[in-house]
Amino acid sequence: MIVIAKSYDDIQQRYIAELRGLLPEVKAWWGAIAATDTSEAISLVWPTGISGHPRFLHTFRTYYFEVENLNRKNEHEFVEQAEKSAEEKWGIDDLGDSPRYVGHIDLLIDDIPSKAPDLVEVVNGFVFLPIGLDQDQEIT
Repeated sequence: MIVIAKSYDDIQQRYIAELRGLLPEVKAWWGAIAATDTSEAISLVWPTGISGHPRFLHTFRTYYFEVENLNRKNEHEFVEQAEKSAEEKWGIDDLGDSPRYVGHIDLLIDDIPSKAPDLVEVVNGFVFLPIGLDQDQEIT
């Protein structure tokens, strides 16, 4: 059963809380790795740094899919915009109201420096999306 979050803000708040909960344990793990090898050797195995820890990747994927599910639910709901006068519309292509949609990367990576500066190191390491697509460009 797929549970769909009620809001994008809810998804982001839970995502931040979960990353913060993982951070102490993963930082300890990363510190132990850093103490045992050179940075060159470590970067060969962990090129994305601390962000490559499987628990961080799992958390990112979990919330990515929540954003995707909410976007799909909202694709038929439109953001209503105030009606403009004829003068305001002159010379502007107006395709009407737009569907409610939030970019996954905006919510889960780009917003984090302003919402949770303590997690910047984690999200800056997400240099690729750990999400697969099948031949029909469907998420797997």
